[in-house]
Amino acid sequence: MVETIRRLIADAESEPLFTGVPRRLQCETVRRKAFVCVGVRRCGKSTFLNQIMNGLLHSGVHRTNILYLNFFDDRLHGLSAGQLDLILEAFFSLHPEKKGGETVHCFFDEIQTVRGWEPFVDRILRTERCEVYLTGSSTSMLSREVASQMRGRSLCWELFPFSFREFLDARSFAKAMPVASRDRLIVQNAFEEYWQRGGFPEVLDVSSSLRVRIHQEYLTALLFRDVIERHDVQHPAAVADLAHRLLENVASLHSVNSLTGHLKAMGHAVPKMLVSSLVDWFEDAFFLFQVKLHHPSIT
Repeated sequence: MVETIRRLIADAESEPLFTGVPRRLQCETVRRKAFVCVGVRRCGKSTFLNQIMNGLLHSGVHRTNILYLNFFDDRLHGLSAGQLDLILEAFFSLHPEKKGGETVHCFFDEIQTVRGWEPFVDRILRTERCEVYLTGSSTSMLSREVASQMRGRSLCWELFPFSFREFLDARSFAKAMPVASRDRLIVQNAFEEYWQRGGFPEVLDVSSSLRVRIHQEYLTALLFRDVIERHDVQHPAAVADLAHRLLENVASLHSVNSLTGHLKAMGHAVPKMLVSSLVDWFEDAFFLFQVKLHHPSIT
């Protein structure tokens, strides 16, 4: 396994960085705290890591001071929490002069595939001269869970699909907002396209039919991996029907009672408590966001 990790680290050092469209996420790093980037699937977290690495290179950090591993690589499947020490062993065998003398910037992409990774990251932050950057799917890296497991040694930042401003960046519209009158029509047309396509980077330049299929794949993965598998839900059909109900009624009022009644009318015998939990789990997975009714009374 050490030799495999050595090869992956060396390969990453020799590969060019794909940085894509610069993201407008305003974030900062704090010494001795892991930088954790979470967000919905396929929103560009790995590319955002590349942008951070590229920024480090431009600030004078040498490429050999950057350790990058993508844990979704099939060659790392089977790596256990007890074997994570092999990562630093492999890195320092490649660059022994870095040990204890220079700061190593560790980028661990999709680290949630290794169950029990948190103590390893916590320890290297305390015992090694390193900065740690993590990304992960919302399946196993909710902001509140990372904060609990890392015992205050992390800062979580949420990344979303392209905002409209970032969509304009992707379309090479670099003018500041608000725009002059002569550019307003360009922006209006771009917004129509943005409204139709959405902000997922992968679908910006594909045909309409492919865009629909890709979005459907995103939805399927989110429902089954981030909700059904994660929470071991025994009513997968009810989850799908509830998701479609909410998608068809965006920005509409709903209650747990009304959603439970809708599912029962469709033949799903699910309790209200599960429906309430499902809505919360949808929000955890970045599928939707609730705006709850405000009431001044606490009773």
